[in-house]
Amino acid sequence: MKKLIYLAGAALVMMASASCEKKADVQNPESKEGMVKTEFSAVSKESKEKTAIDGSDILWSTGDQVKIYAGTSTEGNPFTLTDGAGTTSAIFEGWIAETATAPYYAVYPSSAAQGIDGSTIKYSIPANQAYVENSFATSTVPMVAYSEADKSLAFKNQTAFIKLQLTGAGTIKTMEIASAANNICGTFSVSKTDPTAASTAVTGAKKITVTNIEGTELDASEAINVIIALAPANFAANDLTLSMTATDGKAFSTKLGGFTVGRSQGKAVAINVEFVTQTTGEAETKDGTMVKWVQLWENGPKWAEYNVGATSVGEYGGYYAWGGSQSKVDDHNTGSDPLTGDSDTATKLWGSNWRMPSEAELDALLDNCTVAWKSASESGYNVAGKLYRGNGDYSGNSVFFPAAGYCSGGEVYYAGSDGFYWTSIPNGINAYTLDFTSSYQSVGSYYSRDGGYSVRAVLK
Repeated sequence: MKKLIYLAGAALVMMASASCEKKADVQNPESKEGMVKTEFSAVSKESKEKTAIDGSDILWSTGDQVKIYAGTSTEGNPFTLTDGAGTTSAIFEGWIAETATAPYYAVYPSSAAQGIDGSTIKYSIPANQAYVENSFATSTVPMVAYSEADKSLAFKNQTAFIKLQLTGAGTIKTMEIASAANNICGTFSVSKTDPTAASTAVTGAKKITVTNIEGTELDASEAINVIIALAPANFAANDLTLSMTATDGKAFSTKLGGFTVGRSQGKAVAINVEFVTQTTGEAETKDGTMVKWVQLWENGPKWAEYNVGATSVGEYGGYYAWGGSQSKVDDHNTGSDPLTGDSDTATKLWGSNWRMPSEAELDALLDNCTVAWKSASESGYNVAGKLYRGNGDYSGNSVFFPAAGYCSGGEVYYAGSDGFYWTSIPNGINAYTLDFTSSYQSVGSYYSRDGGYSVRAVLK
């Protein structure tokens, strides 16, 4: 499907690429038991009285497919375009039950249809949307149609649009947009009989990732246009966060909001992108939690804000034997190879974005940072520990290591006075650890692998 939209007063122009769900040619059977081959007509041009878009045209394309539901049935059937490619009116052909009667309901594209639930019909807005200059990608924008009596379907768009007009310098690697308060993608439901009504999130999500954009170069004078389809919403000031990384490792982030975009409406936002060295950020764990990371010196590791097993800085977290879990210790690695995969506690529990630090990285933590012991009342986290602060350009960044003590025989010892943190590096029957008190700190291989110590993850 191809779509051309422009917003009066905002000079917003959007053109969608051909949206095709093409399948290998097959021989259509002449008959199916209990089914009859049927044609539906489909119109994709919306009434101007029901949209803020002026002069929008939706053009059907060869290979387009819709899913059609009949009467009270909750089983939809796919129908494929047979005539009308390149126009706003088309014919779709498919099989439907011989006993099927009006009313009829439909979803475009067929892949977006998520079923019928009582008085509503469900559809999906994708969380991953491929970048297409001045456009949105194949099957990105769902539409819903209703016909009370005949086989003529008038499709209504279900998304809003944000058009990011990006200028600047650098080559894009990744891009995502996230809302703090609104579900902008996922599964939604809308009235079966009124596709222009407000939709409700069923299993909504708050982040959309733009794919197929790696290698796109920014220009200081000519904007590239990234169009993102998302659920209609009232976005308060700073509700949306646009995050980007460059191929050289630098990053850019900005806040958007203070506007409302309704169904079939668009908002153009001009943004000058200035990539900078990224010293803080967030990364996802295997359960979907976002954990802040902090870098304390140039080219240094990116330390997690809190311990594995904790949910905030002011918690001790878990106590782990060296080798991946609280109940298992790796006694076989007697060389110098670091832990990897699920033998690495951070990777096992937090997922592939994370790993345990090396001995050299914990040594560097002591060498490159200003270190201060903080009592429970001084730390601001209600637990005692050591605060490691970067120097120079990194003096605004710090990480706090709670003095969590250690666990042995089911009992915790020295909590509040000592900290013991595993590295991923073995040394015979022991493994290297960071050991500290209020007046002492050292990295060495003093402790047996079966001790239950803390783990502070770093980003891979």
